[in-house]
Amino acid sequence: MAFYKLGLLTRKWFNAYLSLATLVAGHDRMNAQNNSEPTLTPSKVFAGAPLEVPHLLRPSTRLDMLDYYAQADSILPAVNALGGTSRLVDVAPDYLKLEVTPISTLEIKLLHAGKKQLVMTLYTVGDETMASDTEVRFFDDQLKPLDAGKYLKAPKLIDFFTLKGSGISKKELMEKVPYESVQFSTGPGETPLTATLTSLRALSQEDRDLLTTVLTPTLSAPWTNKFQFK
Repeated sequence: MAFYKLGLLTRKWFNAYLSLATLVAGHDRMNAQNNSEPTLTPSKVFAGAPLEVPHLLRPSTRLDMLDYYAQADSILPAVNALGGTSRLVDVAPDYLKLEVTPISTLEIKLLHAGKKQLVMTLYTVGDETMASDTEVRFFDDQLKPLDAGKYLKAPKLIDFFTLKGSGISKKELMEKVPYESVQFSTGPGETPLTATLTSLRALSQEDRDLLTTVLTPTLSAPWTNKFQFK
């Protein structure tokens, strides 16, 4: 499969708000029209992608947002097709973060694997009342989908907990946390990929209090031609 999927929440919200395959499908066309600047950047991916589903921003609006950010180093809230506003949170040579809606974000990260350039996208949905979940995808320099498992060894539920000596068995943990939802995030430069377990938000207060004592809420992994959580 071309992407790493965490839980059902992401797919439901992902289909409702954004199709990343559609978002990046037109990058080849953009490069063909702009051979003088072939270098792949997150800004070019964001600006050059066609909008075939009415759930985000027109290409001209994206360009306006990038221009305003570059000239004023400030944020231009832009009306999206959902009737709400989207805004750029961060733009760097190798990274871009967009707040799509108040409960969803899109991160675009440029990575290098040897001589190859890769693009990673993180589409996250969730807020304080809903367990955040992220869909992680990888693309080559032509923005063709790649097998995410080759570039991401994601943490399993058990990796977030230290059960030894706690009196809590693995079986009991699995029974209390019936599904795994994880929010992934990164940033510019050497910022690692972080994974934050959000499943506990759906548990009872009693179970949250119990598991919090053995929980490492956020794990991180540097880029070493793949992200590998131990």
